[in-house]
Amino acid sequence: MNKKTLHLGRFVGVFIALLVTAGITFDLSADTLYVAAKISGGYATIDDITDKGSIGTGLPVAGFIDGGIVEDDFTDYVYGVGFSIGRRIDYWALEAELIWRYRSDWDLTVPTPAIQTITNIFTNIETTTLLVNAIRRGPINQHWSWEAGAGIGIAHNILESEYIEREVPGVTPELVFKDTSKSNTFTWNLLLGVTRELGGPWTFNARYRYIDFGDLEAGPYPSRNSKVFSTWSSHEVLFSVERDL
Repeated sequence: MNKKTLHLGRFVGVFIALLVTAGITFDLSADTLYVAAKISGGYATIDDITDKGSIGTGLPVAGFIDGGIVEDDFTDYVYGVGFSIGRRIDYWALEAELIWRYRSDWDLTVPTPAIQTITNIFTNIETTTLLVNAIRRGPINQHWSWEAGAGIGIAHNILESEYIEREVPGVTPELVFKDTSKSNTFTWNLLLGVTRELGGPWTFNARYRYIDFGDLEAGPYPSRNSKVFSTWSSHEVLFSVERDL
């Protein structure tokens, strides 16, 4: 069993424990349905980047590894908007959350001296996550509360990718190959934040979130069987306004 699978198994176990604990500590006299509008901003990291030998020969040519990707990882900003609907019972909440994020760039440089050029792979990533979050709140003072939680769900990724072999003057023109792909991957997140009662049915939330989006795959491309693979995650700041129903 690899480390990633082991950590994932532990996380799922903790999440199930949260649900079980929530189920046995509910005070049914404090049962409230709510909806929330949300915006987020994050710093995404794309790592474990590899082409699995699908680009170039893999051999040293003119001082470079032909097809060797320059970037070990790549970072970019990502922004999202969405909503959630949930149920609070006592200090616990269980919510379903939908967030649409646009967009993260994933740009790679690949020396390909065997064909006397540099290859670039530019990919835009748009993702939508559907999560079920279990959240525990506790009072700080009259108006403020802390909260912590975890969630699991599905990430729907749309990748628009360009595979570009740069022009070699007097030898070859610039060649561009495009691919659009969609995939669904398992995702999980951890939450930590504070809430502020605004009066009446309204509450403001500010949260930090770590979210693991799973795996990415771009390619193959028309006339090129090359692919690139990675995993990606994001550290996000999430703001929301809740309204009790």
